[in-house]
Amino acid sequence: MAASVRTRAGTPSARRIEPLVRTWARAWLIPAGVRLEVEGRHHVTPGQRYVVVSNHLSNLDSMVLLAGLGLPLRFLAMRELFDVPLLGSALRRLGMIEVDRDNPHSAMIAQGVSQAMADGASVMVFPEGQTSHDGSLNRFRIGAFSIAIEQEVPILPVTLIGTREVWAPGDNAIHRGVVRFVIHKAIETQGLTQQDAPALREQSRASIASAQCSPFRG
Repeated sequence: MAASVRTRAGTPSARRIEPLVRTWARAWLIPAGVRLEVEGRHHVTPGQRYVVVSNHLSNLDSMVLLAGLGLPLRFLAMRELFDVPLLGSALRRLGMIEVDRDNPHSAMIAQGVSQAMADGASVMVFPEGQTSHDGSLNRFRIGAFSIAIEQEVPILPVTLIGTREVWAPGDNAIHRGVVRFVIHKAIETQGLTQQDAPALREQSRASIASAQCSPFRG
């Protein structure tokens, strides 16, 4: 489990980690000449915690959201990434949440999510489960929506546009370009039960799909 999961909200460690997270994310984008454009910032309420859900086009997606969303943000990362030298230690120091691919509903995830929320952070999930092979929007898994209902926090849908062109799956290089993302109106979960999770999933997917082919309004 990530060591920083034990950090409590308001402690010096919790306050210091946010600039580190954004600096780490921007270090992937700035040297490669990636420029971010964001629509819908007014849908983000300062101080509110969310479960952020997004389409998944590229390995760059996490860095784009960490750098540009403007929220304290933790994401779920597969256990294998924590075994990669340097990357694994960085993920732990930044408080990212470890996921066992063979046991994706483990108590470790629940504890990591609960601690991230206690520290005032939102949690980012790619509900497709993996990067899209062709850029289309695949079926969403239920986990992110169950988490939001359990934690009683809103879902914040986000549509990513252009990350696949900047860093395509299987490509070893990040290329110059513009990455856009659209922040949609948050979807409340207060009063919902786990029986409502499938409808919440479909509503979120429809929001994300609505911006994939629409003109960018800046």
